[in-house]
Order: sequence, then C-alpha cells, then structure tokens
Amino acid sequence: MKLLKKMIQTFISVLILVLILYITIMIIKPEKITSHLNYQFYTVLTDSMEPKIPTYSLVLVKKFQIDENIQLQPQQIITFHADRFGQKIIITHHFNKTEITDEGITIYRTNAEGKDQLDIYQTTREDLIGTYLFHIPYIGKIVLFLKSKFGFILYGEFLSIFLINALIKSRWEEEAQRHDE
Repeated sequence: MKLLKKMIQTFISVLILVLILYITIMIIKPEKITSHLNYQFYTVLTDSMEPKIPTYSLVLVKKFQIDENIQLQPQQIITFHADRFGQKIIITHHFNKTEITDEGITIYRTNAEGKDQLDIYQTTREDLIGTYLFHIPYIGKIVLFLKSKFGFILYGEFLSIFLINALIKSRWEEEAQRHDE
C-alpha cells in the first residue's frame, strides 16, 4: 500500500513538473511548441481594436500556410508583421482591400476597429501571419507578466517551494519508517 502511494505521489510530482515546464516554454518561446501547429496566441497591446478586442486580450490566430492561396474578406480580422518607426511589431487589424503596386506586388491594406482611414503599413504576403479566431479578454496581461523578470522570479519561488516541500516529505517518510521498525 505504501509503495502504491509513493508511486502515485511520484507520478503526480513528475506530472506537475512537466506541466510547469510546458507552460514556461509556451510563455517564453511559444513558437517552439506551436511551430508544428497551425495556431498561435498573441497579446494585443494597444486599443486600436477596441471595443471588439480589448487591450491586453490574448488572441488566437490560425496561421497561414506558406503555399496557401489567401482569400480574405473585407473587414476580416488578420494578424501581420509591420514596420513601425523602424521596429518590427505584430498587429491585429481588419483587412480592408488589396492593392497592386507599379512593380506588381500585392499590398494588403488594413484598418483599425471603427476607423475608415487605412493603415500606413505596406503589408505583403510575407508579412501575413493568420486570421483571428477568438480572444480571451485581459489574459494577455498575465502572459506579459510571466514573460517579465518578475515572472521568472515567481517561477523560481514556485520551484523552490516545490523542492522544499518534496525534501520535507521525504524526511518525514524516512522518520516514519525508522519509528515503524
């Protein structure tokens, strides 16, 4: 009976460690886990899509395949890479229309929620990430915290508590075995 209880405790401990590792990897480097999947989470950092998508929402995006022929509908919400003041960022906005440049390049024009004015971004096929599926309001704030230095400190605290707890339990079990003998 004691052996079975010990095996169950060990299994649960390993399961918790694997779960913590998985969550940590998903938060720090989600592309490592989801690179083979067709979906990706992103955090909305601005109010450009309010009230439809609140700031700090976690957005699930279905990624485009590289060879996929993309057919977007006007006002469909998409996520794409953009160059904003020399900095590469990821934006989620409404698709508005396509334009062909003089060089024959297709440009995907987008706009923010409730705005008729088109974005200034020259979004090409290579910049497109995927289409919006749904969002979870305000959860992105938690994800951002867990990616921060303070989040890493929190992970360290949880790991320390877990290890100290395991050490104390093993010492108690040793003492209990000594008293039983």
